[in-house]
Amino acid sequence: MFPQRLSELFRAPETYKPPPDRELSGNVEYPNLNVKDLNARPENLAPRLHDCWDSIAVSEHNHFALATNRREGGQWWGMFFGCGRSQLNHLAVDNADFRLQAEHTVNIVRYAERNVLLVALGDTRLQVWSTYAKVRSPQTPYCLFLLGESPAHPTPISQLSVCRADRQRAVSGSPDGTLNVWDYSGADLVSSYHTRCAHTDKMTALATPSASHDQFVTCDRGGCARLWDVRAAAPSSTCLYADSSRLLSFTSAAWASPTELQGDNYVYIGDYDGMVHTLDIRVPRKLAESREYFDQGHVSQLLINGPLLAAMSNSPASVKVADVQADQEFIYSHRDTHTRLTDAVWTGDSTLITIGYGRKMVSHAIK
Repeated sequence: MFPQRLSELFRAPETYKPPPDRELSGNVEYPNLNVKDLNARPENLAPRLHDCWDSIAVSEHNHFALATNRREGGQWWGMFFGCGRSQLNHLAVDNADFRLQAEHTVNIVRYAERNVLLVALGDTRLQVWSTYAKVRSPQTPYCLFLLGESPAHPTPISQLSVCRADRQRAVSGSPDGTLNVWDYSGADLVSSYHTRCAHTDKMTALATPSASHDQFVTCDRGGCARLWDVRAAAPSSTCLYADSSRLLSFTSAAWASPTELQGDNYVYIGDYDGMVHTLDIRVPRKLAESREYFDQGHVSQLLINGPLLAAMSNSPASVKVADVQADQEFIYSHRDTHTRLTDAVWTGDSTLITIGYGRKMVSHAIK
């Protein structure tokens, strides 16, 4: 047994009289980095651009919305901003046209028509905001007004697409297989089509056509793609493709623009092996074409812009653009774009803007 007098060596000196725990934050005379000190430090909740840039959208008037989130520590929360094209390169809290701090993360932002912004929050809610109204504020017409919200998904929304044929409608999906078709043409947010069992595996992507607002495509991690028609009496779908051997795992989707030869019938689907597959909705359960886009990483996102198909990847973060009317010939490639690429948007006919962690925003000029 140790001698009892040794305990006196570890006794705090009489001169050590620190202030209370709440006053220790930032005190250099009595440094204390234990849990009490960390808890006593006031958390910085001031509005700011966070490190995680998660989503970007552009309106028909070339106005941008950007979602940034704080994804560290025990409390996650985020903000979304609105700005013009000239402000985008030097965006700050003070020069944004509008901004809002949320109690939860802001996962997805998507612009609809007439400067209406859809916002998917991390607590499963979908919100609809009016962002522009000269009647409310003639001097500063960019201002936020909540039109409606709904917690219609049991898990956070991971997919959100505005119908290009009718921009007063949108489709949302969550990984658990829940789907909602939204109509916000009135004064509220209404779910006009709903199903809770779209896929048996994790749903990973959805895409809407540009010529119709009655159909959309979804796909899952198990290699299944399904075609939905909201005109059906009951929620039902047609199987476009199903990989019974489980060799494919779909990650992203984009509905091709109409052409003279194919019409509005082609859908592009990316997978975990870096491949992009072409499906013809007139010929289900068959791949029309498969093309390797990335030899490393999976296809995280697909975006169509007329004849241009942009494919994004992570690990490493890369961007490739192909001309689908020229046998998917690659016309642009960029590697190590971000630490992690999160979202992208087309602006104009030949400019692609990507956002992510690391290098926050990159503009790609496609010649």
